[in-house]
Amino acid sequence: MDVTEGAASGSDWRRRSAPLRGTIRTAIGGGLAALHRETVHAVEQRRLIALTPFAAIAGAIAYRIAPAEPDAVLYVAGFVALGLAFLTTLSRPFVHRIIVLALAGWIGFAILPLHGTLGGTRMLESSRYGTFDARIDQVIFDDGASQRWIVSEIVAHEDWSDPAIRRARLAVSGSFDVAPGDRFTGRMRFYPIPGPVVPGGFDSQFAGYFDGIGAYGTLFATPEIQFLSRAPGGWETMVARLRTTITERIVEVLGNRIGGIAAALITGDQSRLDEQDRAVMASAGLAHVLAISGLHLSLVAGTAFAALRYGLVVSHRLAQRIPAKRIAAAGAIGVALGYLVISGMGVSAIRATIMLCLVFAAVVLGRQALTMRNVAIAALILIAVDPASIFRASFQLSFAAVIALIAAFELARRTREKRLSPRNGVIRLFFDIAMTSLISGAATMLFTAYHFQQTAPFGLLGNLMAMPLVTFVMMPMALIAMLLMPLGLEAVPLAIMGKAIEAVLWCAHAVRSMSGGFDPAPILTPVALVAGLFALGWLAFFRSRIRLWGTIVALPVIVLFGTASRPDIIIADGTQALAARHAPGLALIAGRANTFAPTIWSERYMEPIGARPEEMRCDAIGCIFVSGQGFTLALVENVMAFHEDCAVADIVVTRIPAPSQCRETTQVVDQTDLSVGGVHVLRWEPERGTFTIARAIEDESRPWRIAPR
Repeated sequence: MDVTEGAASGSDWRRRSAPLRGTIRTAIGGGLAALHRETVHAVEQRRLIALTPFAAIAGAIAYRIAPAEPDAVLYVAGFVALGLAFLTTLSRPFVHRIIVLALAGWIGFAILPLHGTLGGTRMLESSRYGTFDARIDQVIFDDGASQRWIVSEIVAHEDWSDPAIRRARLAVSGSFDVAPGDRFTGRMRFYPIPGPVVPGGFDSQFAGYFDGIGAYGTLFATPEIQFLSRAPGGWETMVARLRTTITERIVEVLGNRIGGIAAALITGDQSRLDEQDRAVMASAGLAHVLAISGLHLSLVAGTAFAALRYGLVVSHRLAQRIPAKRIAAAGAIGVALGYLVISGMGVSAIRATIMLCLVFAAVVLGRQALTMRNVAIAALILIAVDPASIFRASFQLSFAAVIALIAAFELARRTREKRLSPRNGVIRLFFDIAMTSLISGAATMLFTAYHFQQTAPFGLLGNLMAMPLVTFVMMPMALIAMLLMPLGLEAVPLAIMGKAIEAVLWCAHAVRSMSGGFDPAPILTPVALVAGLFALGWLAFFRSRIRLWGTIVALPVIVLFGTASRPDIIIADGTQALAARHAPGLALIAGRANTFAPTIWSERYMEPIGARPEEMRCDAIGCIFVSGQGFTLALVENVMAFHEDCAVADIVVTRIPAPSQCRETTQVVDQTDLSVGGVHVLRWEPERGTFTIARAIEDESRPWRIAPR
């Protein structure tokens, strides 16, 4: 074909594709016009307040991923510049609101270091052994065989063993009848908090720093305890004793297994939960039932609201004289606060209580209750009080679900009454349960897949089967039991609650058997969470169906940039554990099986970790492993092995310092790399013949990190 024919064919193609190109241009133009129109409308409706918590979260993320601690001058300069912009744009509303968003972002950037300065702690850098005096602040775990305490006011009997930390988490063998406020003396070992077990995983050092916990520890022998909590004490002691008493009476009526679930729902004590029951509930999409959250608080406070309102309007004359709805809302606030106290005041429960109080306060004041404004206010309060919770799964799950549900409510509010009449009460009930489960499940799927490697694809069925029991039997009976417990009449409602728990467990087992264990959870990276944050912000800001565009944009971003392949080598930093690709999964090249790190690796990457492969060649100075993937791994245990192994291996792993000549020959992960970067995850690229290396710790200079030794 000559040039003329090529030009003719190109011209013919352009002529034929002109209608399609015109349609695409029209669609893009129409979409941009609609986006501009809806943006202006949302700003005029003051919807920018819904974006303020997202701006603050974005600022906190920017601080969190910074490689080094920002200079204090930067914070001052930012606040001065934004403060001046805030004052000078008062006469220009649109620009002024944008400045408010920028200011929220800068506050988010500064709030974590502020909390670190006020409440952060020194992180223990090396182990300390000895005899210590300490105070028990909280018993966070008790399964009857072991306990975990949060302790403070730690005083060493020997000056050289002083850890110089504010608080620590202590593992205790055995069960002791202790409560917050008790003091004790015992032989203990305190050790540094370990870093993340996988890149992007839960960061115990970050969480410990902002919780004021600078070390983990172990109690070696029976301590000498001063039971100071038995004496008349303060509010904290009274609440702890009340929660312990309630848990004991629940278990006495229902037994350890069912009573353990009931106690988890009422007092927040999850130490008696059976791990098999927990796993079955998670696989059926019912894990949210086991942790006190907005669901439980809404059901308890909602039951109290309905009971009070209908009780007050039984008398027509009384109903005409008093604002029954507002009184019931005020009573529901009191019930929610009471439930919060006996539930242990966990972060998710506090968050849900703030939201519920805002909702019922709106009812008391005669305002609309379910709004994005209330969600934004609740989020801002929590960010101000506990900014580190932004990075926890509970914060992300609860707000994703609430935002999605309110967005769906706003979209469906105008047409819902036309679709379902009041006569279809039962149909409406199950339709609402199905839609609530579907919407909240879809909104939280990304976060459950990232944090827990679970998507519960059959969760809709599980919730349809179990949620009527939770809604109309389990939680109302829990409320009635608590109200009757001071009179000693809690046995009957607790027994009914126990039967409902057994029925929910049966539903979970039935769903799991139907699903056959199918759970297609991908391995997600932090990019996926950022895309999810963008989609939620878009959903919260707009009011029309254009709010769904954010999700449409986020999905391909997550698929293309937010997923990772399974690793070919994983190297622990604090133990000898080393796993490498060996069909059908990973093989443990070094270290002990069924220990903490290999177990977490298997769960995180959803692969079995088998025993050491037979084809490994080992001698007194190291081992050589040739993987079926095409790479050779050398595990060096003696400096004498470097000369030979560095020449033949694609990757050299060693717990001793490697010579610089080895790094010039091949890739190396040695003692220095592990002490600075923590756990290393390697992925083999056969086309290039090299490994891509990801470190669990990329911010070693931050205040929550422990300096390498």
